[in-house]
Formats: sequence, structure tokens, C-alpha cells
Amino acid sequence: MKKYQKVKAYLYERIMDGSYVPERPLPPERELAASLGVNRMTLRRAVEELSYDGYLIRKKGSGTYLTSEKVRKDELIAEKGAEEQQAFRLISCALCRERGYGSRMLELSEDSEEGYWRIRRSRYLNHLPFAYEDIYLRERFFPAVDVSYYAVGLHRMVQEKGGELHPLRQQQVEALLCLKTTGKILNVREGSPILQIKTWFYRARDEEPMLFCRSYHPGDSYTFRSRKIVIK
Repeated sequence: MKKYQKVKAYLYERIMDGSYVPERPLPPERELAASLGVNRMTLRRAVEELSYDGYLIRKKGSGTYLTSEKVRKDELIAEKGAEEQQAFRLISCALCRERGYGSRMLELSEDSEEGYWRIRRSRYLNHLPFAYEDIYLRERFFPAVDVSYYAVGLHRMVQEKGGELHPLRQQQVEALLCLKTTGKILNVREGSPILQIKTWFYRARDEEPMLFCRSYHPGDSYTFRSRKIVIK
């Protein structure tokens, strides 16, 4: 077991035995690291993992607290300041012309010569995997893809790179069991529950598909909410 994992296990035990309570911050980072005989980077890694698991939360200018109830990772991201945003790690990027999964999701006809870009990347928060994204960009709207795409969110991709200010978006959420390769990327066990979110972006004026993404997330990452609609 690595040193930060031992620290994480120790802190987890203190959480479970009631040594820490939600209303009081944990001891200051420097003090806690010294008492455990580790450097601050090791302690910080352990605290970050417990935060990512939903047991601790950092409050800027106040300290690190035990959460009163387990929080979601998207809430933890929202708690982060602008200086601590997600990181992206590129896995691959290629221009494809074969007909298959990507062309079907982008509704390209079998006899079309139009290709599509495929970007595969993982997203991290404080060095921990948050999502794996498999992105398909229709060549008609994205004739050239370079490194400036790799660390851009999907909305910005469509708006800034594709030039569509008011795209239509459709999403589909499905619970799956994690495959081995995806598990390595997300750092979860094979067979663990994960969420697959399929997202389509369409050009508003004619509803032509511009971008399709299937993303995979650890099963405790998201709560899916639908918006209120008026039924006539």
C-alpha cells in the first residue's frame, strides 16, 4: 500500500469512528501532516481522494470539513474555484472515413464521402479520473481539428469551433457494468456500475447533427435531472 493510501485509510477510520464532525474543520494541513509523519503533498493526495469520494469537502478560506451527507462529484467541482478546474488527457485523435458506429450516430449516409473526427480523452479532477469521453465531430462542421480542441468542453466545441451559437442538444443516460478497458481509464473495478451518457448536438436551423459524444462516468458521479416542461 502506498503512503498516501495509508494516510487515506487512517483518515477514513477517524471519519468512521466519529473523531471528525461536520461542524468542525480537520486540523490544519501542516499540523496534520506533521502528526502523521508525511509531507503535505502525501496528505493532500489522501484528502483529495476522500473529497472525491464524497466524505470531505474543502471550503475556501475556512478549511476541510467532514460532509454531513455524501455529496456528488459534480457538486465538488462546483465548489472548486476557477483556478482548480478539470484537466483533460488526450488518448487519441483521428480523421475517420469508414462507415460504422460514428457515422451512424452522426447520421452520415453510406454513400457519403464525408468523414468525421474522433477524439478520445479522459477528464480529471485533482489527478483523479472523472470521465472518459468518446467524441465524434462531423467533418462538414469541423474541417480541421487541432490541439485547441483537446481541452475544450462540448458546448464550447460546438459554439466556438463549429460556429453554432444556439445548438439543440439531446441526451440519453444508461446504467452499465464497467468493461476492463474503461475501468482502467476511470480507475474503477471491472463489473462496477457506471453511467453512459450519449449526447448529440444539432445545428438549430435544420437539426443536422454536428457532434456526438458517448461518455462514461463512475456510478456515483451524477444525479440526472430533467427540466420542467409544460404539457399542452
